[in-house]
Amino acid sequence: MTRREQGTGSVYEDPKRVGRWVGEVSVNGKRRRVSGTSKADVSRKLRALTAKRDTGQLVADRSATVAQALAEFLERDLPNRDLAPKTLELYNWTARLIVAEIGAVRLADLTVDRIEAMLDRLATREQAPLSRSSLTKVRGTLQRSIAFAERRGKAIRNPATAATITPLAARSQPRQALGPDDARTLLAALREERDGLMFALSLRLGLRPGEAAALYWHDVDNGVVNVVRGLRRDRGRPVIVDEVKTKGSRRTIELPADLADWLADHRRRQLAERIAAPTWADDRIVFPSRAGTVTDPTKARRRLAKICVEAGVTVVRPNELRHSCASLLSDAGVPLELIADLLGHASTDMLDRTYRHRLRPSIDVAARATWAD
Repeated sequence: MTRREQGTGSVYEDPKRVGRWVGEVSVNGKRRRVSGTSKADVSRKLRALTAKRDTGQLVADRSATVAQALAEFLERDLPNRDLAPKTLELYNWTARLIVAEIGAVRLADLTVDRIEAMLDRLATREQAPLSRSSLTKVRGTLQRSIAFAERRGKAIRNPATAATITPLAARSQPRQALGPDDARTLLAALREERDGLMFALSLRLGLRPGEAAALYWHDVDNGVVNVVRGLRRDRGRPVIVDEVKTKGSRRTIELPADLADWLADHRRRQLAERIAAPTWADDRIVFPSRAGTVTDPTKARRRLAKICVEAGVTVVRPNELRHSCASLLSDAGVPLELIADLLGHASTDMLDRTYRHRLRPSIDVAARATWAD
């Protein structure tokens, strides 16, 4: 019998199973065992293991599961990144979805087909099916967690990089923006509403809906708005937190004179409402419910839609008022850098790709140019 070269392991017939061969080799201080239907098959598997060892690559821990990889990624990798609270919340949400679907699957057994089957289930489930955008975030979290596991020797491949999203997945509704005429009409209609100023701050100053709803009275003093808080859902209920989406979201915005007057009127009306109310939960909130509690975003969205219909303008969602603000200012010639500062963006990239919409029905820049005169 030919003796195998030292370090390449040993191959022998399985004494307990007829027609099976077994191979053993030491890798990273651990004895690894493989099996196959022929000596050649087992030798090939041993060569693959020793090739990983000899090139300095770690061999996967075959007991590691998807849930374990996600837990280590969330506990050891994410805290080292400078991420906004909203981003961390998104990672945790997608991780919970993945664990519920394939958490018990071992990384060594995870395949592209298995990942795509999970994405298909999430896209077609009866309760709250995920859109293409959300599925992309789920796949991204899984991909990053497996990449982290690879660097720690607990995976030797990352099938999430090859997984595709089903064409049947619902696409997110494209954002839209109000033109100047509709925006002016809506502003006039909002002036007569109880909390119309909350929507007006998004349309005129570019506040996120959660930033406007989370304002305290001491945040709107001396003619400025200090954006330092936001909304978060806690067990389904909206709560105000001392956090904003990103570091750049903390900003101080000067109020236009007409909005400052509107705010003073709003304060007087709210004071009268608080005096007349039997109970009032929190007198710090600028835009509370009629009981003084935090405004529910779902109810606010429905109210805005109703106002738009009654005013005869395009129905927009609260966040699209922010899009409208960016688009109207850009159309008026305000530099993108200044608009980015107003909206709380660190650069103009997101503004240019997502928030700025073309408002004019035709592109007239060539017609207005005078260089050929």
